[in-house]
Amino acid sequence: MPTTDGSKTLVTLQGKKTAIIVCWLLGNGSLLAWNSMLTIEDYYEYLFPHYHPVRVLTLIYQPFALGTVAILAYNEAKINTRRRNLTGYTLFFISSLLVLILDLATSGKGGIGTFIGICSISCSFGVADAFVQGGMVGDLSFMCPEFIQSFLAGLAASGALSSGLRLITKAIFNNSKDGFRKGAST
Repeated sequence: MPTTDGSKTLVTLQGKKTAIIVCWLLGNGSLLAWNSMLTIEDYYEYLFPHYHPVRVLTLIYQPFALGTVAILAYNEAKINTRRRNLTGYTLFFISSLLVLILDLATSGKGGIGTFIGICSISCSFGVADAFVQGGMVGDLSFMCPEFIQSFLAGLAASGALSSGLRLITKAIFNNSKDGFRKGAST
């Protein structure tokens, strides 16, 4: 980049490594909640044996994610992207908290009401995912390419992390009384 005196100077980006780590954490945090819900589907299969939660939760999630992405893409010029990101992450947090509250409130009992509650939370995960992923990729595309790579690596790592944590909790609570529920809520 030429300066006023004609010499070329190298512009260094301070804090780039920290920003890459933050982008990875944001990517990891955006899908960790949904991946955690997917990894405890064996618990939902135990609770709701007649409702096929393994298939239903994913099938409910997708239309809400795609519909929300379509609406947000259509209204892209009118939307504050930072507010969109914050809304998505807040919705992820609230939905994750609602999964635990619903399980505690029902004392781990199945039933159609509980299943509808879990399905509703799955819908909110789809909406949150649409808010966060489109907004974050859009914001990061104006920055360094390493930031998008780090965010997407965080998305990928969230699946591996939640699966690894689930394997550990299943091994720990395998032979305990009410092990499915304890392992899922940990």
